Amino acid sequence: MYNNSNKKDKKKIVKKNKKGQAKQTEISEANMKKLKEHSKLHNGMSSKHIKNMVKFMKEGNSFSMAHKKAVKLDAKK
Repeated sequence: MYNNSNKKDKKKIVKKNKKGQAKQTEISEANMKKLKEHSKLHNGMSSKHIKNMVKFMKEGNSFSMAHKKAVKLDAKK
């Protein structure tokens, strides 16, 4: 018979930011307001730039960091 006690227990993996806090998955009302205002410069909320910013912010990045990353992606075209 085989001994199954050596199998590793599956643990839920939670991504953490630099401060050791769990990353957020939702955008605050204040940041959403900033995004909507900023989207006026980029042809609305459906633009590629804004979608990238939303993705980065849901990963836990701040508004400014998400903007920097989105600008870098825009420049790669």
